[in-house]
Amino acid sequence: MAIFNKTNAREISSNETTIVARGAKIDGVFNCSSRLHVDGVITGQIDSKNTVTIGKSGKISGEVVTTRLIVNGLFEGDANCDTIEILAGGKFIGKATSKELIIEAKAIFEGESKIKKDDKPLKLEQKEK
Repeated sequence: MAIFNKTNAREISSNETTIVARGAKIDGVFNCSSRLHVDGVITGQIDSKNTVTIGKSGKISGEVVTTRLIVNGLFEGDANCDTIEILAGGKFIGKATSKELIIEAKAIFEGESKIKKDDKPLKLEQKEK
């Protein structure tokens, strides 16, 4: 008997959160339907249909496509989101493409900001090898 089968399949609840804890390091492509909270390090691409939060000790380097990105740690790279929020103490270095960009006092933003004017679905850009 298999542990995983179609009868065990279920929808991911918007209340569930995937946590990358302090000390954890992930390299590569990360796809996530639940919320994502990063206190460790992720290098590569993140494609999420929910909120991605970088905690105070967290770092993301690479490309992020999500509905909402909250930066309380360090983000370096390109972000394509509906909303980007950089909290006090957070640092964003790179290119922000969003409908809404929120930068709190004592937050750091270094880079380029581009406003999304259309309602095209969010998706990762395919990179040629």
